Amino acid sequence: MKKLLIVWSFLDFCLLAAGVLCIVTSIILTQPNQLIIGLMKDHFDFKMIGISLGSTFIAGTVLSIPAIISSYEKMALLKALNWYLVMLASLTLAISEFEQIWHRTPEATQQAIQNKFSCCGYFNGTLSGGLITQAGFCTDSEMAASQPGCQTIITSASSPGSDYTLSNIFTTIFGFEAIIAALFLATVCVINERNIAVRFKRIDEKRGGGGFV
Repeated sequence: MKKLLIVWSFLDFCLLAAGVLCIVTSIILTQPNQLIIGLMKDHFDFKMIGISLGSTFIAGTVLSIPAIISSYEKMALLKALNWYLVMLASLTLAISEFEQIWHRTPEATQQAIQNKFSCCGYFNGTLSGGLITQAGFCTDSEMAASQPGCQTIITSASSPGSDYTLSNIFTTIFGFEAIIAALFLATVCVINERNIAVRFKRIDEKRGGGGFV
């Protein structure tokens, strides 16, 4: 039982760390220098998602403390904790079409992306190709028309593309899911071990309280 509680405590700490990481990362990702995240933030409120998800993880850790220190005979809180973990594991996110996001993006963000990555427009540097902000690197229309569109950068699977960013976000979320699942299983084991201890205690009391050999 002692080893099981050590494992359980470690997983519970991991859940707390995941909550803190969610909140800190969501704040870092929404800084002005995160251009690709800036492009997506009108559709995804990363700060709200990260803080909300992180807060639910931390709340789970807070709930776990009275649950684990409660008496063996009273395991309602441990069972409530497992239901809470099931709820956490059910949280999901969605992805959207980036061309539509590009057209809704403020011109200052478009210009910053075009300047930093030497690209013009979304598909290409023409009006039909999504060139909305003809400024900075893309001021000259003839030069802009000869440049590649920013779509490749935005949707790239390598840094700092959205596929790369979202892939890392989802991979991290899946990692959190593994922590939640492991803590769920560890809590089930704790409940089972406590049930066994309570059952033997009652048997021992019926036999006079002398204990088992």
